[in-house]
Amino acid sequence: MKEKSKRKLNIVDVVVIALILAAAVFFGVRMLKDAKPAEERAKRPGVIRFTVEVDGLRKDLYEGIAARLPAQMAASGKLVDGWILESWCEDVTVERILAKSPVNASREAEILPEEGVEYVNAYFLCEADVDLNDNLNLTGTQELRLGRSYYVKSVDIEVNGTIISMEKRDAPDKANAEAAEEG
Repeated sequence: MKEKSKRKLNIVDVVVIALILAAAVFFGVRMLKDAKPAEERAKRPGVIRFTVEVDGLRKDLYEGIAARLPAQMAASGKLVDGWILESWCEDVTVERILAKSPVNASREAEILPEEGVEYVNAYFLCEADVDLNDNLNLTGTQELRLGRSYYVKSVDIEVNGTIISMEKRDAPDKANAEAAEEG
């Protein structure tokens, strides 16, 4: 008969068990720390009003866009909780236009403006509903940050500009708004 040997724990086994326990404790503490009470996780509705500047836009294109405002914003083929409220423009002289190369997006191509065409710097005032508890201010899939490139987009229009101003505030309380209308 063969004798069965009783296996004892060696140092490697102890280290492996200690690492597994340490990882379990670490992730358990992390999950408890990230878990917030339901009242803190509740959506806190807010509104962000922001202005987007689009440089060197053809004036005839701007006029076509302005005729379609106000318009509800769109992103990824869906309407989002935001509006392009109004726009205004300033005449500008354009000497050259830098555009992304159609062959290599990391290269810019220089285009000379067309003769007899007027250009403007256009400004679009937008407003979007957001969750103020989120770490990101999003309209659809786009993040709102000062100085960030932003596509002003609806079902009918799309232009790319830079966010130059932003104001964040709590959404008006619907109950207070209804009481003000009745009173």
